[in-house]
Amino acid sequence: MLSIYKRPTYALLVLALGSVVMSACAAWFALKQPWMGVQMAVVDDKVRVVQVVEALAQQISEGVEVKRLVSATGVSQDILTSDLIEEPDFFNTYPEMADFFARQTTFDTMLSDKQVTLVWAEASGAEKQATVTPTKRPLSSLPMVFWFQVIVGFIGFLIASWIFLLRKEDWAARMFWLSGLSFPMFTMPAAIYSTRELALQGEIFRWLASFNHFGAFMFGCALIAIFMTYPRRLVRPIHLVWLPAIFGLWLTGDVFRWAPDQDWGSRMPVSIEMLLAIVFAVVQWRKTRGQPLERAALRWFTLSTLVGSGLFIFITVGSQVLGLFDMPKQGYAFGYFLLIYIGIALGLRHYQLFDMDEWAYRGFMWVGGALSVTALDALLIYFGLTEAASLGVSLLIAGWLYFPLRQWLWQHIVKKHYPKFESLLPDLSAIAFTASHSEQKFRWESFLMRVFEPLEIKQGEVDTKEAGVREEGLALQVPACATLPSYTLRYAGRGIRLFSTRDADFAVALSELLHQVMGGRSSYEQGVAQERLRIGRDLHDNIGARLLKLIHHLRGTPDAELARDAMKDLRTSIAAMDSQPVPLRDALADWRAEANSRCEVAKCQLSWTQAQDVPEVDLPPRMKGMLESVMREVITNALKHASPKSIQVAVEASETKMKVVVENDGDIADPLTWQDGYGLRNIRGRMKEMGGNLNISSSNDKVQLTLTVPLQ
Repeated sequence: MLSIYKRPTYALLVLALGSVVMSACAAWFALKQPWMGVQMAVVDDKVRVVQVVEALAQQISEGVEVKRLVSATGVSQDILTSDLIEEPDFFNTYPEMADFFARQTTFDTMLSDKQVTLVWAEASGAEKQATVTPTKRPLSSLPMVFWFQVIVGFIGFLIASWIFLLRKEDWAARMFWLSGLSFPMFTMPAAIYSTRELALQGEIFRWLASFNHFGAFMFGCALIAIFMTYPRRLVRPIHLVWLPAIFGLWLTGDVFRWAPDQDWGSRMPVSIEMLLAIVFAVVQWRKTRGQPLERAALRWFTLSTLVGSGLFIFITVGSQVLGLFDMPKQGYAFGYFLLIYIGIALGLRHYQLFDMDEWAYRGFMWVGGALSVTALDALLIYFGLTEAASLGVSLLIAGWLYFPLRQWLWQHIVKKHYPKFESLLPDLSAIAFTASHSEQKFRWESFLMRVFEPLEIKQGEVDTKEAGVREEGLALQVPACATLPSYTLRYAGRGIRLFSTRDADFAVALSELLHQVMGGRSSYEQGVAQERLRIGRDLHDNIGARLLKLIHHLRGTPDAELARDAMKDLRTSIAAMDSQPVPLRDALADWRAEANSRCEVAKCQLSWTQAQDVPEVDLPPRMKGMLESVMREVITNALKHASPKSIQVAVEASETKMKVVVENDGDIADPLTWQDGYGLRNIRGRMKEMGGNLNISSSNDKVQLTLTVPLQ
């Protein structure tokens, strides 16, 4: 049974029940205090009645000024505005705090009697009094701010416990849990004394305030420790004990009033803790350079801190400086801490780190817009504009400047990683219409490298149609597309950012578009293949049959050889339409055999030279057919017009280019005087179509034709 409670879910449930019990205890203690049923508040620097229970409505009117409280034994004490203060830390000196707690004790003693007299004054100044019987406080009298503070402490503690239970071995999670323990320590005491009706027993009040200070000190120490251990461990864990040792001693001086005043006792150490947390956060930012996952976690911290502090500044300036609304209760300020706390938790949990660019952008723009309107409104009021006019002008100016700036930042922060979609269409078309599959893969990989700039690209072991962010944003799965495999990209933007869901959507859109273009290409090629097959069959069945009949008819005549050459050209053309790529080595062997056969018939000696190590290059059917026709035409022209005794053919080939030099020793005429006939024009046209060139020259009583053609 014990093993069941070691599971995170059950452990969190137990802690939640414990938090509920603690909250119930805080409510029980608050309800235990004496209660008159008269709610007072400081209005226009005077203590006034803002609400009374129905039983006292006939004796006390709402809005009257409260003067003093008189006990049944005749003890009288004036009620000052400072007696209603929510937080004793607002006093600057310890003697002021001691006097405040003493007055609280006096009021608490009075309220412990069976009856008290509340003296109040009308608008005319005439004093009146009402007899009040203190009772135990009802549950309905606890204001919303009480439950808000209790719930904030409850949520903060459970968030920290959740992170700790998931990552018990992580020092940052341990420190975060300690900070979570501090949440109820400073929220629940504050909930009790900040929502009192008038008074608490002074010594109890003092210890509740001390617990509040202890929780604040502990929270600050834990926050510093988090940044000292996460994302990089900056110090050994043993050195973290110096934080509670130093600040614990400082807290002791505050509790027992050894410090000169409140500034030295509580305000300065809390400020130092916040400053140290910022310093170590900056150090962590520098240490995590080139680590996008760790920096994204720090961005969560930064964003939550900015939103929390931005809200606090907006509320403070809007209420106290601009007067746009009433200042909310001091207890609601704990909500700002909770926002910061949730951001730290999400960073430790690595939640949605890959979408931090958009999250940060939206948060910064929201805070920036609110602060800009507030600051501009305050500035215009300072220079004499009315509140209504200044607010309208502020909204107008901020709108003119804010929205263009927002759009500009969106383009340069969030969408800067993506080129314009229309600029990618030519590249996708080029990939789709690349003939070689290996070249197509190479171009697709280069395209992905250019768009996402990953440090690593790896072909998936199993092709998948799914795309998405992997490894908490460090990797992106690009789906398979038609004949192209899936790929895994790692470390986007050359390792300075994480992949986001926007990247995944963009990759899917690119793959689908490429698939459509390749589908169009496949349909086109299928139609072309079918048309080639039809034309090839027609040529074979009709023209081929007639040529064969002509060969038989001309057998034994000089024209029979011409008919046989026509049949060979026809077969070459048909083969180019409906055959597979041919290795260059095999094509050279075919051309050499045909050239040798024709030279023997013409009683001409053929000298053919080529390297032994012919590169492993496949010639597409069309290219093989055109080169075969060119070689045949070159030999034909030499035999027909020069009547040579010998023809020399030299072949040089590499992976990318082939060069063929054909020489003959026949009748020589200056090539500049040649007039291109049908055969020579065909040679030039085919060479141009293949991207090659033909050069004709004469030297040493020989005519030389040089053919150069790219093989890719």
